[in-house]
Amino acid sequence: MAKKLGKGEKLDLILSELSALRAEVKRLLKQTSVKSAPEAKAQARTPSPLTPKKAAKGTPPPGKPAKPAAKKPVLVERAEPTAPVASRIA
Repeated sequence: MAKKLGKGEKLDLILSELSALRAEVKRLLKQTSVKSAPEAKAQARTPSPLTPKKAAKGTPPPGKPAKPAAKKPVLVERAEPTAPVASRIA
């Protein structure tokens, strides 16, 4: 039977695999950059298709009227009318 790994041992194993993958990615990037260096200067860099462009805010699309902002109801307390105090000075 295989020995169960503890949390710390699992974490160490994951981190060691991650560092090995990072090293391999760096090596592959260096290889591809050396091969494509002359081509890269000739081509313009295009933005990644994974990042969508943000729409400009502030103006509604044409054809649709702007909706007024909904107002929240406000509770207003009325002051109770007080009777004038009659002075008892005689």
